[in-house]
Amino acid sequence: MDASAGVGHHSSVSEAPSSALAVDPVVWPADASEVVSFLTAHEWPFHGATRLSADAAAAVRVAGGDVASFWIRDDDEAVGLIRLLDLDDVGDGSPMFDLRIATTHRDRGIGRFAVDWLTTHLFTTYPDLHRIEATTRADNAAMQAVFAHCGYRHEGTLVEAWKNADHSRSDCLVFAILRREFAARRR
Repeated sequence: MDASAGVGHHSSVSEAPSSALAVDPVVWPADASEVVSFLTAHEWPFHGATRLSADAAAAVRVAGGDVASFWIRDDDEAVGLIRLLDLDDVGDGSPMFDLRIATTHRDRGIGRFAVDWLTTHLFTTYPDLHRIEATTRADNAAMQAVFAHCGYRHEGTLVEAWKNADHSRSDCLVFAILRREFAARRR
């Protein structure tokens, strides 16, 4: 699953994020209609499906079991959605995440804010967590820059492992950060 798409098309940040950025949990099922509205309102160029129908958006898991989700808000506006995945794998594996930034809020540094937040959240919430893993398409330069900025290391390339909406294939890049790398960055 894409752990990073939707951040933007460019590697530069054109406008700084608002100092009012906040992260709030998605409350399920109370936020169900807001989740569907958010997912259907934007194009997701680096996800398997670039546009989601209401039915497809309603099928996206945002809560329960091994998934937890959070809104990124600028003042009261939802500008992003973070889904933490494979949380049942924390003790012996690597959780992953899906990050989606609203079209009009890309290239503002919100991806960096979100990845810094989720990395801190996961390592402080789960004391047994050893590593966080993420993937992105090879042509998503913005997400690669976010990973580098946030201390994630490129671990490898999965050749033609990413199936695109048009059924073509793209290379998938794997990134990760270890707890000790996270701790060293905080010193």
